[in-house]
Amino acid sequence: MYLFARVFLSGLLALLVSACATTGPVSSVWTQPGQAPRQYERLVVFGVTNNPRVRRAYEDHFVQQLQVLGVQATAGHALVSDRNLGRLTRLTEGYARVKADSVIITHLIADESPGTQPAARTQSVPDHYRHLVGYFSQVYEEVCTPGYYADPESLRLETNLYDAKQERLVWSGRSQRLDPNSERTTISQVIEEIVVQMQQDGFLPQLNPESTSGGWRQTDQ
Repeated sequence: MYLFARVFLSGLLALLVSACATTGPVSSVWTQPGQAPRQYERLVVFGVTNNPRVRRAYEDHFVQQLQVLGVQATAGHALVSDRNLGRLTRLTEGYARVKADSVIITHLIADESPGTQPAARTQSVPDHYRHLVGYFSQVYEEVCTPGYYADPESLRLETNLYDAKQERLVWSGRSQRLDPNSERTTISQVIEEIVVQMQQDGFLPQLNPESTSGGWRQTDQ
């Protein structure tokens, strides 16, 4: 059993590193109807998974992409240990400590309808998505359930952006279905496209052309 678990987790990490979206990275996006977007500049990223290495890969890829835009981004693993990730008070204390104005929660989610293509712009989300704590609590419980990653070919990367002060959802997006057998696009590129979509929707600062000439912009954490 232990050997099986090790092999499975190694496969999940490989999926994260090498999987790509089948047609285009961002499949479906939700924003609050009738509400003007706000540009966020101090973000904390929490990857939800039962594998610490995968969690770090999620968070570090997002932080790198956000820093390119001049955003002050912090990986959740720098604030909340893997052991305490499921403790909601540690979660909220973590992003409050760095005075974050927004929180990204990202995780792999099973495709509900593998044979259908979701709408590019969806008008509604489940009720528990709308509040940061409620969403995180349910996602964490689901991800830690045995068999959650049973079918790696039906997974999408779901990313939610929450206003930290109000703890409410402002943006939600899902990637195209990830193909673990393709090497065309890595998950880091999928994350890049998700960040670009957030920016295009008005929730992240516009890229300063001067910041592209020097590669990654690193910030102290």
